[in-house]
Amino acid sequence: MFRWVPYPFLRITPLLLLGVGIAKWVRIEWAVMLLAIAFLIFSVLRFFIGNRTFSKYHFWVGSVAALCILFLGIIRTHQHDSSHNPTHFIHHNDTIDYYIATVTDHPEPKKNSYQVELNVEYVFLNKKDQGLSCTGKVLAYQPKADSSELMEFGDQILIKGAPSIVSLPKNPAEFDYQQYLTYQNIYHQHYLPASDWVLIQADVYPSWLGISGIWRNRCRDILLHYIKDAKAQGIALAITLGLKSHLDREVQEAYAATGAMHVLAVSGLHVGIIYVIISFLFGRLQQVPKVGRTLYIIICLTGLWTYALVTGLSPSVQRAAVMFSFIIISATIKRQSNIYNTLACSAFVLLWADPFILYSVGFQLSYLAVFGIVYMQPRIYAWFTPSTKIVDWAWQLTSVSIAAQIATFPLGIYYFHQFPIYFWISNIVVIPGALIMLPSGLATLLTGFVAPPLAKVCGWLLETVIQLVNTLVSLIQQIPGSTIERVSITPAQTWLLYLAVVFLLLLLHYRKLRYLALAVASLFSVVTMQTAKMYQQYQEMSITIYSVKEDTHLDFTQGFTNLHVGSWTSSAQYHILPNHIQKGVHTEFVSDTISHPTLLYTSEQEVEMMRWQGKTMVIIREPLYRNKPAQPIRVDYVIVAHNAIRELAHLNNFFSYNQLIIDGTNSYYTAQKLANEAAHKHIAYHSVPVQGAITIPWKP
Repeated sequence: MFRWVPYPFLRITPLLLLGVGIAKWVRIEWAVMLLAIAFLIFSVLRFFIGNRTFSKYHFWVGSVAALCILFLGIIRTHQHDSSHNPTHFIHHNDTIDYYIATVTDHPEPKKNSYQVELNVEYVFLNKKDQGLSCTGKVLAYQPKADSSELMEFGDQILIKGAPSIVSLPKNPAEFDYQQYLTYQNIYHQHYLPASDWVLIQADVYPSWLGISGIWRNRCRDILLHYIKDAKAQGIALAITLGLKSHLDREVQEAYAATGAMHVLAVSGLHVGIIYVIISFLFGRLQQVPKVGRTLYIIICLTGLWTYALVTGLSPSVQRAAVMFSFIIISATIKRQSNIYNTLACSAFVLLWADPFILYSVGFQLSYLAVFGIVYMQPRIYAWFTPSTKIVDWAWQLTSVSIAAQIATFPLGIYYFHQFPIYFWISNIVVIPGALIMLPSGLATLLTGFVAPPLAKVCGWLLETVIQLVNTLVSLIQQIPGSTIERVSITPAQTWLLYLAVVFLLLLLHYRKLRYLALAVASLFSVVTMQTAKMYQQYQEMSITIYSVKEDTHLDFTQGFTNLHVGSWTSSAQYHILPNHIQKGVHTEFVSDTISHPTLLYTSEQEVEMMRWQGKTMVIIREPLYRNKPAQPIRVDYVIVAHNAIRELAHLNNFFSYNQLIIDGTNSYYTAQKLANEAAHKHIAYHSVPVQGAITIPWKP
């Protein structure tokens, strides 16, 4: 029978995790009151129950203690949420004229801008000269046209205007960027051309992060100097420094499709390799009497955290460094410890420091992968006894990959909507490749500082290995059926898949058929829910007008057939593709030059007209200059785009319609003006810039 007593963090970490998870539904006042009551009951029980009789009541005492941890998790989460701080500028946002902020990270290049994070210090309200001290973060964007006047880490700046609240997603199934930033305690954003800010003082925010950025930039320049191939440069920067801005899109897609993407994100694998290198170089120190183990721990921790510093102290690196720090200390001092308890302890520390880390995909996947490897890899490895060392080495890597995939595949499908079939092949390639690439990258950096001629050799070796690995990964991607794509499951189905995995593991451990029955029931529930979802989709007939600024985008959906009108750019895919994946539809792209049996699509001067399943709609992209008809043309829907219509009176001379749709290509001012006019004239309307995308059930 398993004994919980020696492993305290295996008990309290899940309770803290649960408290963090339910905090959004529990008011902090209630949590504080319930914590006080639970602690009082716990104290009374411990006072009146002696040590001799404690075993009789340990369940009740333990239950009350568990509630205390649960309520502490709720309270800690509310404390960590900066919007609950009365000094947060969110409480004054509507009246801010100017504000002073400090740049707290290094500019990150995006498609059309540079992104920086600002820490607000003072706000000036209602044209008052006196600033009000406050707190809060803002995500600022600087246009690339102003690249000569970029903010730098540590700059204190004065900014004109007020930041805007990050908006909710305006399309069905679109990535919730607002929620993502909320878990980083960021609620506002601000587009800042050079004319809207002035530098007050430079370098007023010295910190480890600033030093980290300086060293990372130097290391980046060294790698770019000694590696010439552009694709190899992107991989080298990603593996060695965690910089992904130089990654080639095709290479990135190949790694993702083959289940090798984890190699390109500096995390547990990379920190583990650093630990192996340090242990190889300094492992004998543990044999030195008295001070040997202490010195070894200091060297290991210094090496790990120095690497974390050079890679920018990203959340994934910090998480891996904390995890390995606990493992190193526990293993080196040789205390009677359990790896699961050590991992749970590191998770407890991370959750207490930042409760929102629970919602980080990296945190979820990394801990599930490590727990899966620790528990399942030895059992999977025992299935087969290799006859040679090479086969044994390959089987060890394969068993690690299988264990990690079993532990993470439900979340992987939920978040990324795909499953790499040949992950076990790609990992045999990329993990040994990483064992060469990362040390070679570090050697290139070290010799680049002290011995440039030797750095050329190290850089050549690194570039050659990267090109070889890229070629092999690309070949694996080209194997037929390498990836199951566009799979959509709900959170409930994700939990049911994990239940099935747990029940199957219990079946293998206890050899009892009831666990098989429970696993089958869980999988049957997943299949039933998916079947119900598919049946609902089979019956659907609708049109969706999306919110995309660049162009008008429409979906005509009948069952699993989806006709899409609009240019399929990367921006359009970001906003629209998640909805296609969630519905499980097959999409065909239609334009005025491509006919389709079920969609009549004609374009004439300023007007595009479509007729589908007995209904007619027009898209107006340009002002109507033609002569108006004797009678308005009768249609079902009019879509106004690109600020083509400024007054409905002019539009009504041309068309008679059931509903006006103001699409996302219109400016906010035009959308509001048309919406107000439609409301005044009692015309049914939908403003996409304000209300988001619209899905209209379609009945012929």
